[in-house]
Amino acid sequence: MAGPAVDLGRLVHNADDIGFTDLAKTGLKGQRDEGQVCTLISRELSGSDDLCVSLGRILPGQHHLCHHHPDASEFYVVIAGTPIVHLDGVDHRARPGDGIYIPRGTSHGITNDTDQTVELVVGMSKPADWEFVSDE
Repeated sequence: MAGPAVDLGRLVHNADDIGFTDLAKTGLKGQRDEGQVCTLISRELSGSDDLCVSLGRILPGQHHLCHHHPDASEFYVVIAGTPIVHLDGVDHRARPGDGIYIPRGTSHGITNDTDQTVELVVGMSKPADWEFVSDE
């Protein structure tokens, strides 16, 4: 018994095809957020009603502003690089293979103080429209 046809064009997305965009948020003192993102699963792309998954890049010397989401939890899985991940004022030197859970309301950010590009998988517990509140 066959189920409904699967729309692979809606369910499967590749970062090389989509490309990365620069982060566009602004901090409390007008500083620009740094890093790049490529959304792969979302309400808009995939019809997801429960999560959003992206690839993130933090280039050498970049800082992804500390911020929090009052309405969504988040996770990082570090694929490459060894960034400093800031979690509610505690700094953690991450390494490839680290899975980092960020509960809703937890201040978090990333600093790449190395000469290697940081690559990570980023997931949100909402498919879109989560709130970004800058903490710096």
